[in-house]
Amino acid sequence: MRLRLSLAAVAAVLVSAAPAAAAGDPIMPLSQVHSGMRCTGYSVVRGTTISSFDVEVLDVVDGDPNENGPRILVQVSGPAVDGTGIGPGFSGSPIYCPGDDGVQRNIGAISESIGEYGGRTVLATPIEAILTNKPDAPHAGASAASAGPRRTQRVRRAERRLRRVGARSLTGPLTVSGLSAPLGRALEAAGRRAGRPVLAAPAGPLGSFPRQPLRPGSAVAVGYSSGDLRLGAIGTVAYTDDAAVWAFGHPFEAAGRRSLYLQDAYVFHVVNDPNAGDATGGSYKLSAPGHDVGTLTNDALDAVVGRVGALPRSIPIRVRSHDDDTGRAGTVHVNAASETEVGDPTGFSPAGQVAPLAVLQGATQVLAAAPGRLSGRMCLRITLRERRTPARFCNRYASTMSTGDAGGNGVALDAGLDVLDAFGLIDAYEGRPPHVTAVRATVHARRGERLAALRSVRAPKVVRAGRRMRLRVRLQRVRGDAFTRTIRVRVPHGSAGRTMLTLRGADQPLGSADGFVELLIGDTQPRAPATLDKLVAAIDGIGRYDGVTARLGHRSVRAFRDRDLLVTGRARTHVRVRP
Repeated sequence: MRLRLSLAAVAAVLVSAAPAAAAGDPIMPLSQVHSGMRCTGYSVVRGTTISSFDVEVLDVVDGDPNENGPRILVQVSGPAVDGTGIGPGFSGSPIYCPGDDGVQRNIGAISESIGEYGGRTVLATPIEAILTNKPDAPHAGASAASAGPRRTQRVRRAERRLRRVGARSLTGPLTVSGLSAPLGRALEAAGRRAGRPVLAAPAGPLGSFPRQPLRPGSAVAVGYSSGDLRLGAIGTVAYTDDAAVWAFGHPFEAAGRRSLYLQDAYVFHVVNDPNAGDATGGSYKLSAPGHDVGTLTNDALDAVVGRVGALPRSIPIRVRSHDDDTGRAGTVHVNAASETEVGDPTGFSPAGQVAPLAVLQGATQVLAAAPGRLSGRMCLRITLRERRTPARFCNRYASTMSTGDAGGNGVALDAGLDVLDAFGLIDAYEGRPPHVTAVRATVHARRGERLAALRSVRAPKVVRAGRRMRLRVRLQRVRGDAFTRTIRVRVPHGSAGRTMLTLRGADQPLGSADGFVELLIGDTQPRAPATLDKLVAAIDGIGRYDGVTARLGHRSVRAFRDRDLLVTGRARTHVRVRP
């Protein structure tokens, strides 16, 4: 925080120089922009105050018609940027130059890095290209958007992120605010392994901050969610006209018609990283989304566009978590933007990205720690407008991970991955997209592994089909004593002769740090349900039987379920079955 006082002082001096919030500032056509022009850029480098810096136009660069249009090559200087240069978070910073009549005119907005060490020379998108994109983007309709093959949300997102890194646009890392410190560190580490930068930012300044009007130079966020957990990207407002807002100077995900949150933002600090050619894109703004101020409606190649006022349709997500050792409980409240009405243009739903993180946060936050050895249970309910009965399932989990792996909470990670699988099925659904109206999850967690392994089973030498047989099962508690349990299991009809009796415990996935990579990009594609009934059945089917099954020949029956212990492993013995 060495720059904190100096940047704040500069901002206080320059605040009067910020561009006015009046609608439709004058613009300068690209044909009038030339090298040698001395101009002024605007952006937030601390808090919410717009600071100014000097900009010199070096040249106008012709663009590739297959990718980008022309760009303006500029060099920046001044106290606000000398110490850090330009990096992610500055994208959209407007540049004003004096016209022949002496009036300050908007020529465009900073948008891309050229990889220069120090980040002082960057590219700007001309204002004409930015304003070509209207708030009301073309829309083919939900039915058209849902037609054709659909890949999973995670694969699509990974491909877009890789293309973005190659273009070196100054979009900041995917910012997540509201996560606990262990989860934030684990998600950032997974982003580095996956090649997709992620930044876990503080939830906001202590005591929050006043709602900010969006004007050229203001910090702005494009968000998937609002509430206790906010996920999105942060940049700068390039231009405003009444309620319409243009930002970034490049795409967020280049998906066209959108329905996401438009939010103001707070900048804590510009983190100094002079290497603009590395994966981070150089110095970046440590920022957090703030108040919901409107709706992002157009995610275009040269800008993101939205309107201040009405908010997007949203899906309430509530995660209720319980610490069964202490009785402590907590609730995570999140609203995820719903893009069903605009056809889910990216192929995935924002709720599918947000809900797993909400479960992760709730299951971690309630423990006020990150123990590695845990047991727990999660029940998920997804309500659909088209059905009376919600899709739902419950699963039990146990973690033997060492503290620090996957945020130190394997139960939370496994539960989050199950939630991700549920939304993956919704995103892959082949019929008319259903409307998710609410998501509810309940998580219970206890310290220590409530696990036991099957060691052996003893059975009568001869049993009769259709009758119950008495079994003596030997089990071993994980990090505990061995014990014996007597159970009775009905012998399936149709069995006959000497056969193998096999007891099989529950399949328990053991979480790992790679689970966070799956949350970010994934590598599997669920089979697409063909009808709504099959979709609900597939989500219900994520629930796993957490007891022990008995198999005789080709027939299986449920043997027993322990309320306190999750039993794993297998045990075998031979029996002779008489008709």
